[in-house]
Amino acid sequence: MTTLKLTIEKLRSIKKLELELPMSPGLYAITGKNGSGKSTSMAAIANLFYNEILKNYFSNSTENGSLISYKFKDIEFTYNFDGRRWIESGRKIYLHGFYEGSLIHGNRFRDSHFKALMNAAKVKKTELIRANPEIKKNLGLILHDDESKYENLEKLSSDRAKEIFKFRSSPYFLVNEDRLISQLSLSTGENLLLSLLHSIYTQLNKRRDREDEYFILLDEVELALHPSALLRLLDFLETISKQHNMAIYFSTHSTDLIRKINPNNIFFLNKFHDNSVEVINPCFPAYATRNIYMHDGYDYLILVEDILTKKIVNWLLKKENLLSSKLIHILPCGGWEDVISLHQEIMKSNFLGAGKKAFTILDGDVEELFNKKYKNIGLHSNLNIAFLPIQSAEKFLRTKLFDEIDHKFFRHFNDCFFHKDPLDTLMDKYGKKYGETDKKGKVLLKWIEWELQKNKTTIEDFTSDIVEYIVENEKMEIIAERINKTFK
Repeated sequence: MTTLKLTIEKLRSIKKLELELPMSPGLYAITGKNGSGKSTSMAAIANLFYNEILKNYFSNSTENGSLISYKFKDIEFTYNFDGRRWIESGRKIYLHGFYEGSLIHGNRFRDSHFKALMNAAKVKKTELIRANPEIKKNLGLILHDDESKYENLEKLSSDRAKEIFKFRSSPYFLVNEDRLISQLSLSTGENLLLSLLHSIYTQLNKRRDREDEYFILLDEVELALHPSALLRLLDFLETISKQHNMAIYFSTHSTDLIRKINPNNIFFLNKFHDNSVEVINPCFPAYATRNIYMHDGYDYLILVEDILTKKIVNWLLKKENLLSSKLIHILPCGGWEDVISLHQEIMKSNFLGAGKKAFTILDGDVEELFNKKYKNIGLHSNLNIAFLPIQSAEKFLRTKLFDEIDHKFFRHFNDCFFHKDPLDTLMDKYGKKYGETDKKGKVLLKWIEWELQKNKTTIEDFTSDIVEYIVENEKMEIIAERINKTFK
């Protein structure tokens, strides 16, 4: 069996790591706790066919003596960092492949910024071309188990995308009779999976020789996907692996994915206190997931819609001292009806196991709709569901900064985060462009994120401050009491 041996030393807090990776067709999982070297390993492999990896991914992660070494068949090649630059030695190895990185370096995120969102609104229906039928079919199958779900999907041609609208990739659009819905306005799961499928099929069309060794590397493949969609994605990847003679490697924390992989194809990275890394292969799924995430390892599972709601609930748990003597996992699941569907699925299958409880906390803006659509006619009465006292974090932000300006709130965030261009100026521009249309506040949050990036401030600091303000100043007593009652 042909393998690629990878050695990493003194790179990104890794003292030493050695991986020997099969290149036979199939699915392979690289897993381990955060910081164990999963993404570093994936990027180092990708360096064989993406020349910019050393420059972009490892630019701030090197020290004198950093090393990346490869051995393939009888060929050996090494990069050594001498404190100033990478020195090459040996005979260069040429392999073919495709790399889809994680949040910062992934193609899935190339147009994830506010300017792209604005440009997408300018695209006309006449500028679109037909989307690849295989992309449409598999997007529907993976997300909804329905191959016709995205039959009205089209895309902007590559030339117009780059030259006219300045996109780095070619975005897709759902074509309705009266309007276009851009890929950037779809759900996070739809957007990211669509970009991934586009990249995969672009590579498949380029590939000439099915006999040569070929890698597909997918870092954090599970981002924003429902568990059932993840399993269908795995089936899709397994099919193209066999059809096109490719080894598909993905890094993951998902127990659902790991449990579907043959133990011989699981590489568990176990990092020690001295930053050395042991690679365990073969590795059985239960062993690989015991220190990552297991439903059986938690006493309570709290389902929420998104990351912001997760932060609010987590802050509330800390404030009310509700974390003592119990393990709690807060899981963002997407749209509120997706949260409820997953909760119902968990209850029916007894997925959590004996003695475990699931609890759903939704944003306050859907309470009336939930009651009308479900509760008032007796549906989902078996689920433990509560609602936040605010509509949503995004709507809360819009209300405080735009609809019903809270001067104290406004001044606090202006003084803390907007040191170059004042928040007042930003809100004036926002009001003129989106004051009448962005009622949910989602565009406002994206706009603020874009502004913070210009000022080299992270959105993480900003949202953490908002979450703290919400928990400390809004009426959280009822929701805190509901959580406490659930825990008892």
